Amino acid sequence: FHLSAAGFWRRRSSALSAAPPPRRFGRKDLNNMESRDERERSDRRFVLTYIGWSSLDRRTTLPMLPWLVAEIRRRSERGDGGPVMQPREVQLLLHPPFVRCVPSNSSNSSVFIFEHKAQLISRFIHNSNDLSYFAYLLRGQPDNPESEMSCHVFKACNPNKVPEVISSIRHVSKSALKDDAKPRQETDEAFYNSQKFEVLYCGKAVGHKKASSTLIDDCVDKFREHETERKRLRLLNGQRGSAENTSVEFLMGGEGDPLSSAVNEDTEEPEPPEVENTNKGVSDLMVCVSQVGRFEVNLISPDSKTVVLEKNFKDISSCCQGTRQTDHFGFICRDQSETGPSHYVCYVFQCASESLVDEVMLTLKQAFSTAAALQSNKTPVQLCEACPMHDLHKLCERIEGLYPPRAKLAIQKYLSQLTDNEQAEIFERKLKPGSDQEENELAILQLRQLCEAKQKSHLHVGEAPQVQAFICRCENLSPQSYFLFEIYAGVSVYFRFTQNTLSFPFIHLIFLNSDHSDTTELLPLSPHPSEPGLDHLRRLLSPMHDQPSDKRPNRTAADYRALWKTAIHQQILLLRMEKENQRLEASRDELHIRKVKLNYQEVCQCSQEAQALWEKKLTAPGRTTNPQDKEEIYRALCQGVPKSRRGEVWLFLSHQHRLQHRLPQRQQAPDTPYQDLLKQLTAQQHAILVDLGRTFPTHQYFSAQLGAGQLSLYNLLKAYSLLDTEVGYCQGVSFVAGILLLHMSEEQAFDTLKFLMYDLGIRRQYRPDMVSLQIQMYQLSRLLHDYHRDLYTHFEEHEICPSLYAAPWFLTLFASQFPLGFVSRIFDFVLVQGTEVIFKVALCLLSSHEGEIVECDGFESIVDYLKTTLPTLTQAQMEQTIAKVMEMDISKQLHAYEVEYHVLQDEMLESGPPPDDSDRLDRLEKTNVQLKKQNMELLEKLQAARQKIQSLEMSVETFLSRESKMKHMIRSLEQERASYQRTIERMRSCLPPDALTDVEMTQIKTGPNGKAKTAAKKP
Repeated sequence: FHLSAAGFWRRRSSALSAAPPPRRFGRKDLNNMESRDERERSDRRFVLTYIGWSSLDRRTTLPMLPWLVAEIRRRSERGDGGPVMQPREVQLLLHPPFVRCVPSNSSNSSVFIFEHKAQLISRFIHNSNDLSYFAYLLRGQPDNPESEMSCHVFKACNPNKVPEVISSIRHVSKSALKDDAKPRQETDEAFYNSQKFEVLYCGKAVGHKKASSTLIDDCVDKFREHETERKRLRLLNGQRGSAENTSVEFLMGGEGDPLSSAVNEDTEEPEPPEVENTNKGVSDLMVCVSQVGRFEVNLISPDSKTVVLEKNFKDISSCCQGTRQTDHFGFICRDQSETGPSHYVCYVFQCASESLVDEVMLTLKQAFSTAAALQSNKTPVQLCEACPMHDLHKLCERIEGLYPPRAKLAIQKYLSQLTDNEQAEIFERKLKPGSDQEENELAILQLRQLCEAKQKSHLHVGEAPQVQAFICRCENLSPQSYFLFEIYAGVSVYFRFTQNTLSFPFIHLIFLNSDHSDTTELLPLSPHPSEPGLDHLRRLLSPMHDQPSDKRPNRTAADYRALWKTAIHQQILLLRMEKENQRLEASRDELHIRKVKLNYQEVCQCSQEAQALWEKKLTAPGRTTNPQDKEEIYRALCQGVPKSRRGEVWLFLSHQHRLQHRLPQRQQAPDTPYQDLLKQLTAQQHAILVDLGRTFPTHQYFSAQLGAGQLSLYNLLKAYSLLDTEVGYCQGVSFVAGILLLHMSEEQAFDTLKFLMYDLGIRRQYRPDMVSLQIQMYQLSRLLHDYHRDLYTHFEEHEICPSLYAAPWFLTLFASQFPLGFVSRIFDFVLVQGTEVIFKVALCLLSSHEGEIVECDGFESIVDYLKTTLPTLTQAQMEQTIAKVMEMDISKQLHAYEVEYHVLQDEMLESGPPPDDSDRLDRLEKTNVQLKKQNMELLEKLQAARQKIQSLEMSVETFLSRESKMKHMIRSLEQERASYQRTIERMRSCLPPDALTDVEMTQIKTGPNGKAKTAAKKP
């Protein structure tokens, strides 16, 4: 290696002999860092704007909190829904274990606005549209069950300071909890948290309430028998496809009526299950996310992004695990039938391992215990599924993540289920909003006040018999009767809703051309005239019911047929309009989601010429099969990329790279379809589910818990963990996958992720040994040493190695800390130049902030600047950084530093002090493993070189064969010419002398080129 490296390493030879570069901190260093960090965070002050506070019911849940924050903000700005609270500047003083809010102009910290213990903070809210606002939830005093909960809202001048404030408060809270001798209330945590697991839905069986211990095993055996039978029938019928991905439903019991045997609660052992050919229930086997909540178990499909099954704990009679099939479990619950009595159904699921099934069963047991504790009289927070606050929680959970028009429809549908007096109270107090979001906030405000008022007089389940309202009886009618009820009784029941809501936009139109002066004559036209519900409706809705029959108009059969024909035509029109509405809503949802995804400020605006150039390239025929000029693509990339088509550009760049750089077969990614991977179970599900909420937590697309964004991210990370078993899942991959999902669909993002990992070789830094990441840290250190010596010396004096600040940059491609527009621009160049771009961006960032970093005179201040201040780049700084990146070329240096690293590693192993046998053996084994890996990489390179040599040899053979063909053609032409000459000689010999003389004279006159010449005179 070159001479500069010798001087670089001579000074650090002692350190290198102890440990291989880069330097890694041990437990002692981490403890010192934590102690210094604790001293720095204690007694910290933050200048904020205090917006206000509000007390809330102890049953308020996490989905309600964003609406509560919006209510407090609105009250401080406009005074809607309560008295005006003027915002004021304050200082938030963190004095462990207390959090104290003092006026900004007060120098005495003993004069404060409010004060509380830090361990009483239960939740933070920072996922609103305005990132400068944040709030925290303060639970009541543990020794005072009657104390109310409260929510305090603050605003920071700089949105980038909000994460620092929240992390500082959390640190004070954690340190206070360590010193607190009292145990935490697990019921409070269970009240807000819900556990999530990935399960494979196998099928369901109609059975008994009390099942045998072998029920799950019997079900699984029958499922497999059913699959075998389906495969056999498919082969007999000559149908293509596989029956592996189908779930089964069968009946447990004898050959009699299955419902009668299902409701039989006898303790006898059920007969072996018998497969029935039914189409009820779920027909396709699917991988779902099981969410165990407070009172229910939800089954969420990551594919359709919807809840496919929801069962309350009160309907679940038992849970069981397989004895032979230990990776299967199920629960038996009551299933309400639409046409008959309820029966018991066993839902069967499969997990990735037996240990995961044990964890699921333990979680269900704890959830049942917590729900029972919450409903007991001894628990301060008494709650049941019929509580008004629980209904409000379900509404807020349903509209979480929806954009305002869709959320407005859901709220209006909820309002339509209230009584007339409650609706009148809400609509009379409703002000004139300026947008759909403001209208939703006002509606939730009124609903929260209404539900809190109703909660005070609510009787929980089991305390008193529940009186069903009239609207509940209407909902139990068949769909046909309910439709006729909407048509014929809609004037008196739904006319108010057509004025105030959009839930029934077409009902009012149906009544315009019909005469409904007498609804009594119309109700018997129902397809179910004998149902008692319609008789009850007739008595309630017909004011002419008690009048004599001679005053009623006589209608003929033709009149009834005409009325039915009109109703059928109107229903057909309604269905067509509903389909059109669904299509328009789907299109509007897609546009809104795309707008939410691309909600970031673009760096280096794309000009019209560049947009036209990319449009030409993206629409050119053969763009995925014909390679294009690499330099031309890079010049177009430097001019900018249109944000709306960035995903298409990334796909285009990946296709072009694959056309020009073909990987050896051994290094290529497995060719497993994305949809097939989604149907499998992953062992990495816990790590993925935990990191979903940590990946872009403030971005609107990923902020909703188990929303469309988080479920798409889960699908993508799960699929890659199954595809690449060596890497599996690493935390940094979630940010890379999140950036891809913001610009393209799931399958396109998966293909691009495979390209980044395999074709560009980024997966090497995610391997368990992380040798590639260590090499990258060494390369960055060498770049600083050679090009920015003062900064390198400053880092060395304070013992700051690149792994402390640059590891997240490499693992997440800058996505975890920097603005999205800047990160997207980095991805543009990474897809063309690979990981070299990461080094160039890191070097540019450090060099542009070199003066500020050198001014920091402490370990904590330097690390804090690199992690918090450095990522807050201005628009001009980001554009300057990208411009410098486009001009740099450090590929040769990086290659030299990599060779340098391996050489120095070998020298250290050879010249190091003789350790004891065990350490020496461990080092030799590690060295052997590294050498094997290097050997494999060299073999792969050798294989690629051999393939290239073979292709060149084939080209040479092609040229030689063409040369031999040309020579053969030349010889044949020469032979043909010789034969023509012989023919001419024979013809001359046959001509007489006079004719021959004339021919010669003609040749002399015309000349060789056909032109006439002057004949020479004879002497």
